[in-house]
Amino acid sequence: MGNITIGLIVSIVGTLVTGVFTMLVFRRWLAKRREGRSAPHLLAWSIGLLLYFLGVLSQVVLYFTWSPFFFSVWYWSGALMVAAWLGQGTVYLLARKGNLARNLMMVLILVSLMTLPMTFMTQYRAENWEAGKDMTALYRDVTDSDGNVVRDGIFPASSRGTVRFFSPIMNVWGTITLVGGAIYSALLFRRKQIMRDRMIGNLLIAAGGLFPAFAGALVRLGDPSFKYFGEMAGAILIFIGFMLASRAVDDVRDAAEARKRRPAQAVGD
Repeated sequence: MGNITIGLIVSIVGTLVTGVFTMLVFRRWLAKRREGRSAPHLLAWSIGLLLYFLGVLSQVVLYFTWSPFFFSVWYWSGALMVAAWLGQGTVYLLARKGNLARNLMMVLILVSLMTLPMTFMTQYRAENWEAGKDMTALYRDVTDSDGNVVRDGIFPASSRGTVRFFSPIMNVWGTITLVGGAIYSALLFRRKQIMRDRMIGNLLIAAGGLFPAFAGALVRLGDPSFKYFGEMAGAILIFIGFMLASRAVDDVRDAAEARKRRPAQAVGD
């Protein structure tokens, strides 16, 4: 069993935080559904946060013991799905007319269902797992400057043509929809000088989406704790951004419904 480190503590706290965030956003979606309102962005965000939670939880489990199940969950949720599902919520807010958001949702569901069994059927090299080590440092092969493998990773190099093929695609997809969509939306509202809460919310979503990647780059300095702090900080920023952005949407809908009721009340009077 590995020693108790700051990274482990932050991962445990991050698991609890993302679990609470997932429940709050999902309950908000359920409340909207009971009111007869369509809120697919909240459903997509709920799924994305759930995957975020599962990824961090799996990271904690893998710190102590090897499990092909939790490693598959860690890779599938973190490396493939989280950013794309969180970004899908932003797509629903930006593309409110037409079928673009719905079509992208269908593609995302298809890719999710296709890559899930591929991940779980991958044969891992369990002998390369080490207790108390960061999974991002163990899952891939380590090579020297000439490209020669100096240490084998958990994920076999032969799997690059299968599920690992989707990793860069899904990361680009998630970055464009989550970070790019949030920045575009924030700039749009800033230019129009409207919906300040939604503008701030989208900027926080963009920052939260970039935080884990930025922290991951700092891992190269030699301390993996940066990654764990980045994951938790990113989740907190994304959640706050979600709440601000969705509150702004609710305010707009409430105002529109109030305007619709006024003529009816005037006729009744």
